[in-house]
Amino acid sequence: MLVLFGILLTLATVILVLAPLVGRFGAPLADGPDLVTRLRDLYALRDVVYETLRDLEFDFHAGKIGEADYRELSDRYRREALQVVKRIDALESELPRLRDRAKGRP
Repeated sequence: MLVLFGILLTLATVILVLAPLVGRFGAPLADGPDLVTRLRDLYALRDVVYETLRDLEFDFHAGKIGEADYRELSDRYRREALQVVKRIDALESELPRLRDRAKGRP
């Protein structure tokens, strides 16, 4: 009887230990990137793109780059800045909903 109890206890322990490894469910990450961290990263990226555009403008007026290159690079960085600003706006629009959800409002 004691041997049977030991076997069952060992089997239960093995199942509890291996269940998360074999199961199809995953635990949420508590330390993953949250909304505020993503916003902070996007603000930093936006600042970098804006600074690059200012430097590009300065280099063009200083005669360091040609007009064709200036137009190509300027268009590229303006599109990138627009995408970053759109992503920031989208994430900022989620903030009130998350605050309401945290307070228990629908």
